[in-house]
Amino acid sequence: MTILTLGVAVAQALLPAAAPVSAPAAAVPDAPVQVALETQSAGANTVYQIVLTNTSALPMTTTVIQRMPDGTTSLVADGAKVDGDRVVWSAKVAPKAQTTLQSSGALPVPHASEPATACVNDAASGRLLDCAAADVVAVAGPEAPWWRRWLPFVALVAALGVLVWLGRRAWQRRAARPARETRPADEARTIREAQPERPSREPAWWVPVGLAAVAVIVVSAVALLVFVPRMAAAVENAQGVRAHAWNGPQSEAEVGQEASDGTAHFTIYSASCTKGKTTTCDVTLSIRAGDQPVQLYRTMQRLYTSDKTWVEPDPAAVLAANYGDPFTLAVPPGLERVMALRFSLPAGAQPDRLELHDGAFAGGIYLNLE
Repeated sequence: MTILTLGVAVAQALLPAAAPVSAPAAAVPDAPVQVALETQSAGANTVYQIVLTNTSALPMTTTVIQRMPDGTTSLVADGAKVDGDRVVWSAKVAPKAQTTLQSSGALPVPHASEPATACVNDAASGRLLDCAAADVVAVAGPEAPWWRRWLPFVALVAALGVLVWLGRRAWQRRAARPARETRPADEARTIREAQPERPSREPAWWVPVGLAAVAVIVVSAVALLVFVPRMAAAVENAQGVRAHAWNGPQSEAEVGQEASDGTAHFTIYSASCTKGKTTTCDVTLSIRAGDQPVQLYRTMQRLYTSDKTWVEPDPAAVLAANYGDPFTLAVPPGLERVMALRFSLPAGAQPDRLELHDGAFAGGIYLNLE
């Protein structure tokens, strides 16, 4: 062995082994089909247009699920299956082309602004491709007739008139009473001096004590009414649902409406559960990053079955339901990512609420499922 070879061997033994270079994580691929939802309202009736855009060079067969606002009636959707508040299409989209689907429904008047959602899945694999939401504009009720608008003012004037009349009547009666007989001042003074003075009575000792006891009871009752709910909320925050390392307030979410958790903005498009031998809950949502990237973690997304028990998304089901792993990489600033989550509940458990979190210490958003 030469001196050079021996030096190389000694150097390799003394120097630490180089850490293996890990391959970069695969990027979440863009879905080949995007969906857009538009609404056009005229009174109680609303027309929905769903536009599918195929950006790939291959034809795509998709399943489109539209969820109508609660209370929708008179549903019409050519070529689709209507199942309660859901409209389901099977739509083919040519390469580099668009396909438009249309439905209509009516909401009772008056009604507030209501969200509608539409999601598109790959028909062959069932994977979620894209989702969209749109609001049905609010419609006010018919305008009340002019006499009904003036009725409160007329009633107020009439009430004031009655009060004035009663006051005047009382004043007239008082003025009509005969004057009382007055006595001379000397006679009145003599009568007062003839009457014996009444000794002043000191209040019994138990009167102030009783009043103080009543005051203490009242103050204690008010304090209990005010502080017990706050203490219960504090205990819940320390030991209950929101105590699992979450920090900050929680925002309540509504289907089709964006709810924010720090720099993450969630939109839940659907949340439904099916019961059988085991209960499974499927949730479709999107997350939009604000001015900072957002990294989601599967274990931070939870479906609670009670105050202290929850389940996490099934990793195999999540991978099978999405066009790529939605938890692989962070969502870049200003961009949005859709995902489908599936939760498998233990036997006999009932879904209570869904919580989505931006990181381990975020307060999160929640959706009641009861």
